[in-house]
Amino acid sequence: MKVETREKLLESAKELFSKKGYYETKISDIVEKSGVAQGTFYIYFKSKEEIFLELVKSLHEDLIKKLEKYITLEKECEVLIKDFVKEFLTEVYTNKEIADIFFSQLLGLNQEFKKLYIKKISDIQNLIFKVLNRFFPEEESQILSTLILGFIRQIFFNCLTNKNLSLDKMLSKAEKGIDIIFQGVYSEGRKS
Repeated sequence: MKVETREKLLESAKELFSKKGYYETKISDIVEKSGVAQGTFYIYFKSKEEIFLELVKSLHEDLIKKLEKYITLEKECEVLIKDFVKEFLTEVYTNKEIADIFFSQLLGLNQEFKKLYIKKISDIQNLIFKVLNRFFPEEESQILSTLILGFIRQIFFNCLTNKNLSLDKMLSKAEKGIDIIFQGVYSEGRKS
């Protein structure tokens, strides 16, 4: 029952944060939507900030689990990276309201959010590095993973600031960008 109540609170918080935003969502809204007493909220979370932080951590852990498969899949490097980027962007697009709150409202709020952001970015870059390192030397894999991560972060930030950018349009831009990155890699005569 405890796990169900906690999950109910998290799901309600996610829905409310997505619809109303962080600042407009109150703990009383979350407990009302969850169908639990206000005191029950405080058994699981100390504050609205803590439940939001937990929500972001949970979404990130789910994303990492989904993306880890690319480390061992047997495909060409460029195909693996394109598939990885497509799945990454699709997942974050699905939760773009939460990402928007995190990046635009809360990232500068406190150290805990900054640490989480750095960890999230580091985890994603590490996965990209592990995929690339199967095909390229370590130093090149590190540089390429930084380049690819920076590119997909910028594509996603553009999506957040341009509210009309559809998932299909974002994925199309990402694929073209990955093509350009690999054209540069291959032009150096280093086919994987």
